[in-house]
Amino acid sequence: MSSSQSLNDLVQNIYSLDREHCIHELRSLPRLRLDFSDEFLGGLSLDRLRHVLMAACIQAHKRQPRK
Repeated sequence: MSSSQSLNDLVQNIYSLDREHCIHELRSLPRLRLDFSDEFLGGLSLDRLRHVLMAACIQAHKRQPRK
């Protein structure tokens, strides 16, 4: 699978998530030191929340060791 296809899949998956699942995914990403308060996350629009999750997923992927 090409990297553009996997990025498209990631976008589709993230944009299918509701607020609760976006927050859950943000908090369960491995190896990232993200510290978002409930107040901060609660104040974001769903689109902004999805954008933050997308960026965090991309960064988590970049940090994975290459095989």
